[in-house]
Amino acid sequence: MLAFSSSAQALTTLWGNYSSTNDGGSISMFPTTSIAVGFTLPTGSNYTLNSIDFRLRNYNTSTGDVALIQIYRDSGKTSSNPLGATLESVTFNNPNSSSDAVGNFNFIPTTTFTFLADTRYWLLVNASAGDDNWMRNQPSVTPTGISGMTSNGYQLTANTGSTYAPWTLQYSFQINATEVPSTPVPFEFSHQASLAILGGAWLVRRGLKKKSAGKILVKSVNS
Repeated sequence: MLAFSSSAQALTTLWGNYSSTNDGGSISMFPTTSIAVGFTLPTGSNYTLNSIDFRLRNYNTSTGDVALIQIYRDSGKTSSNPLGATLESVTFNNPNSSSDAVGNFNFIPTTTFTFLADTRYWLLVNASAGDDNWMRNQPSVTPTGISGMTSNGYQLTANTGSTYAPWTLQYSFQINATEVPSTPVPFEFSHQASLAILGGAWLVRRGLKKKSAGKILVKSVNS
């Protein structure tokens, strides 16, 4: 027989600098132009991706705009851009929009995806159709996240990912995730231990019966 313990895990900001009040400039995202932002998880827990928030302008799905969100993984933590990492299979549901105005957009993965501890990732943002503008904060806001997370900066490509160059402007996003509970250590009852517990319970019960019988006998004598 095994006993386990469990605890509820809360939604947290894995990494980001999202703000809906400090809009500054923006960058136009075309199929050839992408921005990638890199980060490395600390050792310890894995995290399940819930969604990613972006601040966008000119994102209008009614006129054919289709945002493309991709995640690249680098277990060796040696990459300086997505070219040194592996594209993950996760895809996202694009939220609908019928306006070109600046807005907040939440992209939800179509399948379960887990960020692994002690691993570097690149979040790449562009457009697979049409175009949109990824907003940045003014003044600039540096991404932050869970304890121990480290930044690998922003990278720009203007040739469909053939080459990348460091980019100093920091665009607004937030990765929402839930910590994966660590596997609890089971407490296993051995066969011998189980017999000992049952035997102890039997002796206690037998002692209580004897004590009860003794009370009845004394009562009969004194009657």
